[in-house]
Amino acid sequence: MSTSRIASRYSKSLIDMATTSGKLDAIKEDMEMVAAICAESQDLRNLLKNPIVKSKDKIAVLNRVFSGTDTTTQEFIAYLTDKRRENELPNVASQYISTYNEIKGIASATVVSATPLSEDPMGKMKTYVSSLLSIKDIELNNVVDPSIIGGVIVKHEDRLLDKSVSKELREIRKQLIYN
Repeated sequence: MSTSRIASRYSKSLIDMATTSGKLDAIKEDMEMVAAICAESQDLRNLLKNPIVKSKDKIAVLNRVFSGTDTTTQEFIAYLTDKRRENELPNVASQYISTYNEIKGIASATVVSATPLSEDPMGKMKTYVSSLLSIKDIELNNVVDPSIIGGVIVKHEDRLLDKSVSKELREIRKQLIYN
């Protein structure tokens, strides 16, 4: 996902605020919640984009939606809304998480599998991917795609490791056609 310059700047400001107040981890959890809620709720995204709704009304709604968050997070969301940048909130949240992971040295990768991976195979996959990429701390997200038939596909930044059955079948098909 491409984030705007605006989201990047506001995210950097929030990182600075969180670092100085010693709430880097707490605000990261808040931003994960913000990102998840914004991704799930089309109504909330529509509210954030709506120029007709007054800022004070948006702040009231956002305070209720994110009432369980840290006061720094709530004040930051109100500040964003006052500056008429509330539509950037999902981007700011994802950029914050990304920057947090960079600061903490945490990489993230996606594992695509034909069926959901349970805890044990996911742990083994985490160890394998960690050693493969030479990264100590890595977060894995499991995405289910039945079209790969079996095996896994690992995606990390611009790297792709495709060990899926569908890829093997494509390779066999190419060999049969061109030989």
